Amino acid sequence: MRRSTISALVVTAWLLGVAIPAAAADPALNLLLKKGVITQQEYDQALKEAGQAAEVPPAKAELGAPAKATLPAKDADGDSTVDLGKGIKFGYDRGLYTQFKDKFRLKIRIRIQARFTDSGFNSAYNTVGDPKNYPNVSSAGVISATKHAEDLAFFGVHRTRLVFEGFAFSPDVNYFVQFRNDTADATNQLGGSRSTTQLYDAYLTLKQIPWANLRVGQYRTHFGRQEFMSSALLQFVDRGFVAEAFVPNAIDRRDQGVTIFSDQEKHPVNYAFGVFNGVGINLNRLSLSTPGNANELMYVGRITADLMGKPGYPEGDLAYSLTPQMAMGVSYGYNAGLQTNTTGVGSNNQISTAIASLGNGRLLNQGVVDIGTTGVDFVLKYRAFSLQGESFVRNVDTHDHSKRIGNATGFYVQTGYFVVPRTIEVVGRYSVMDPDTRLGHDLLTSAVGGLNWYFSGHEHKLQFDFGVITTRLNGADSVNGGVIGGNVTLIENRARLQYTIVF
Repeated sequence: MRRSTISALVVTAWLLGVAIPAAAADPALNLLLKKGVITQQEYDQALKEAGQAAEVPPAKAELGAPAKATLPAKDADGDSTVDLGKGIKFGYDRGLYTQFKDKFRLKIRIRIQARFTDSGFNSAYNTVGDPKNYPNVSSAGVISATKHAEDLAFFGVHRTRLVFEGFAFSPDVNYFVQFRNDTADATNQLGGSRSTTQLYDAYLTLKQIPWANLRVGQYRTHFGRQEFMSSALLQFVDRGFVAEAFVPNAIDRRDQGVTIFSDQEKHPVNYAFGVFNGVGINLNRLSLSTPGNANELMYVGRITADLMGKPGYPEGDLAYSLTPQMAMGVSYGYNAGLQTNTTGVGSNNQISTAIASLGNGRLLNQGVVDIGTTGVDFVLKYRAFSLQGESFVRNVDTHDHSKRIGNATGFYVQTGYFVVPRTIEVVGRYSVMDPDTRLGHDLLTSAVGGLNWYFSGHEHKLQFDFGVITTRLNGADSVNGGVIGGNVTLIENRARLQYTIVF
C-alpha cells in the first residue's frame, strides 16, 4: 500500500474521531487491521506517521522483541459497533451509523427492489383499453385510454431509496429524510412521472410525550394498514390496488402537514390525528396555477387497538408467534376543495397524473370535489399464519352539481403461511373495488397468489406472485366524448419476480 493511501487512512480515522486526541484513533485503525483492509506492517507504519507507538501485548512481550498491536476486545454492542471513546461510535445497525453521545445520530440506509414483470392482455385492451380507472394523462392534460397492443416483458429497478435518519440534540428529537428514484414500470400506467429523483419523506418527530408524539413535514398519513407501512415490509411484490386507491387525498399516501399521535410500542390502544395540505408530495395549494381553494386542508384520524399481543404493521408472521397476535383499526380522512380538472384554472398535471396512477381516474374532470374516506382494517398472526384485510368507502361531493360521480367502495383480504418457518411463505390475496356505485358492470377485481423466500427477514428476500386482474367497463363509460359500445371486460394475467435488499 502506498504512503499516500496510508496517510488517507490516518486522516479518515482522525475525522471519525472528530479531532479527539491521537490515542483515540487506535480503535479505527484496529478495525481496519481486523477486517484485513491493512496489513500489520501498514498498521505500524500508520501509527508511526501519526506519532504513536504500537501497543505491546502485556505478559507475552519479550525484551527486544518488535512491538505488535493487539486486536480490540469485542465491543459491548457486538462486532457491528466500534467505540472511538468519548461517546463517539460508528457501526452498523440496520444501516451504517455514526453517533456522538446522546446528542446526535446519523444513519444511512439504502433499499433496492429490482423486478421482472411479464403480462399478457386480452384483445379488448388493444381495441378499447382503460379510459376511466387508469387512463393516461398527457402533459397538456388530455386523457386517453391506456392500451396494450401486445404482451409485455420487462425489467425495472422498481424502487430505489436513500434514507438519512437519526436524532439531533436529544434522542427524543428524531428526523427522517428519504429520496426515491423509481422506474415507472406499472402495467396500468404507461407514463414516466415516477422515474425522476424526488424528495419522498422529510419530517421531524418529537417524542418527549409518549401519548402525544408530534410529527411535522412530509410523510405517510396515519390512514389504513397497508398504506401506512413501508413497501419493504410487504408479503407481496406490491401493495394491493384497493389500498392504493383509497388514500385519503386520492393522490398519494404521503402529504405535507402535522400529526399528533401516541406511541404504539407503549400503548395497547392508540390514536393519530393530522392536518395536511391534501395535494400529495412536494406541493401545497399555492403551487396550483390559480389557487382557488388555498384555505382548504385535509384532516386524517386513526384509532387502533391491540386486542391480543402486538402484531405490528410488517406483514406475515416472521416471528412465528406462539400466542395469537391480533389488532384492529379505524381510519377517516376528509379532503375538501380538491381540484380534479386536468386543464384550466387551478389544474396541476402532477396531481392529475397521480390520481390516474392510483386507479382513481373517474375523479378526473369533476371540478372541485370534497372527498371523505373511511377505512376499517384488521390483522391476525399465529404460528406462521397471517391474515389481514381492509374495507373502504369513499364519499364524493361535487361543487358543480351538473357533474355527478357515485361513491366508491372496496376491500381486500390476504393471507400467508410459512411452510418453512421464517424462510418460505405462500401467500394469497383477493381484492374488489367498485369505483362508481351509480354504475353497474364497472368492478375491478384481482386474485393473486405468491411465494416468498426470506434470506434475512423482509430486508433481504425474493418474491414471486401471479395474478389475474379484471377491469369491467360500463357501456356508459366514455373518454373525450366517445361512448363505449356495450359492456367491456379487460383481463391482464401478470407474473412478477422481485428481489429486495435493504441495508
